[in-house]
Amino acid sequence: MSSGRSQAGQTRPGQLSPGSARPGLVEFALLGGISLAWGSSYMFTKIAVTALPPVSLVAGRTVLAAAVMAAVALAKGGVRLPWRELPVFAVVGIASGALPLILIATSVSYVNSSVTATAMALVPLWAGVLAAALGQRPTPRSLVGLALGFAGILVLFGPQALAALGDSARGALAALAASLVFSSSLFLSRRVRHRDILTVATVTQVMSALFAVAVALVVDGLPTVIPSASVLGAVAVLGIANTALANLLLFILLARAGAGFTSLNNYLVPTVAVACGALFLGERLTAASVSGAGLILLGVAVATLPALPWLGARKDGAS
Repeated sequence: MSSGRSQAGQTRPGQLSPGSARPGLVEFALLGGISLAWGSSYMFTKIAVTALPPVSLVAGRTVLAAAVMAAVALAKGGVRLPWRELPVFAVVGIASGALPLILIATSVSYVNSSVTATAMALVPLWAGVLAAALGQRPTPRSLVGLALGFAGILVLFGPQALAALGDSARGALAALAASLVFSSSLFLSRRVRHRDILTVATVTQVMSALFAVAVALVVDGLPTVIPSASVLGAVAVLGIANTALANLLLFILLARAGAGFTSLNNYLVPTVAVACGALFLGERLTAASVSGAGLILLGVAVATLPALPWLGARKDGAS
């Protein structure tokens, strides 16, 4: 669940490239792998959160992911980072990892996994709001996209349910908060892009895990019961495949095709999540869920599709 782009259109070894060529089979395969990993993560979160508190679940997930990333980094020669940069990496790791994952798990504990996944598609719309708050003038397209996206949230969760402040409202607020926090991490990550991508991925993941474990110990305490094999399996898949492997695929795709093409996962992830929820969890598709998802994805498309380099004209160095 992250995105990135090179600075000033210049690429150095290990950093993100804007990707000037039309994507091929390898790039589409990578995009499909990432979308499958992230989309199915909502289903596995729904399975695990039935037996584990959200914070403890995320602690287990992030620790496993950090272990895998650390092993990959060691195999590549290790990570070198000055101590003075650790606080910045910690903030980025928490904002892009542990905190939104805790909010996602909380949301999934109240509503269908597919509903939470669809709400997370608001990330690029929140990014537009944050960019405007930082002084970037919003375009008419971004304003229309934002209006469509939040109209979709009202339809998806239901205005009456939101007004009643019941489970649907709690799930909606947690999902909206998760998408907002993750959007902020896209801006914070600019502070760490001078480092190679493996260092960024590994150190932020380790910091994310340390934060999640600390919060879990305070909120949930030490576990007293061993979860079932199915729950442990779900946590293992979440940590190894849905987080560590997906992150590695993400950085490979970003380096090959750039952030514009990679951002198509915003449309594919909710689709995968809805399919997984319906096929494996028995989550019912309603007119409200389909209409709400359609409005959200339409809003994202209106706000972001013109920026994709292979769908239209592009400026040098933009992605």
